Amino acid sequence: MRFEIANTHAYPGCRVRLADEDNADEIVAQFSDGTIAGARYSRDGSATIRLTISPYRTARGTDIAEKSWILTPDPKGGGWKIKARSAD
Repeated sequence: MRFEIANTHAYPGCRVRLADEDNADEIVAQFSDGTIAGARYSRDGSATIRLTISPYRTARGTDIAEKSWILTPDPKGGGWKIKARSAD
């Protein structure tokens, strides 16, 4: 599964599209600059997704630490939206 993040980093309000949902063998987050990071996720029913993105470096060289995010459905744009950073 691929989580396509609509920016070079994740943040509350950022849009996310799920691609390759049938491929559960490889879970990655792909950012708008083409950077790909390893990821893990869990679903709380169909209402939310908890997405943890492994540490990565943006195409411009900024190091981003591992962070977890809560995703909710985006009724306006379809797909998903990052609601908040997870506590852990």
